[in-house]
Amino acid sequence: MSTPAPNPILAAAAPSLVATLTALQTFITNLGTDPAQVAVKFPGALQIFLGSVELQLPAVVNSELGAVATAANTRIASWITSIQKAA
Repeated sequence: MSTPAPNPILAAAAPSLVATLTALQTFITNLGTDPAQVAVKFPGALQIFLGSVELQLPAVVNSELGAVATAANTRIASWITSIQKAA
């Protein structure tokens, strides 16, 4: 049984997804375990989380745009080849 080829669009987004999940872990850690302190720590923890996620946006856009363009060009080339064989 062969291993399926990785999805290039998911592969392009993987580093940013990992960074976002790591930021979520940090957010939870920053809130702490003391329920009395959560309300005090929440604004700062949220700002750190949102800043971390926002830093990922340019990387996601760049990597996804490249992956989508490659996938589209591959599909179009396949169509061109099919049409040329049929003609």
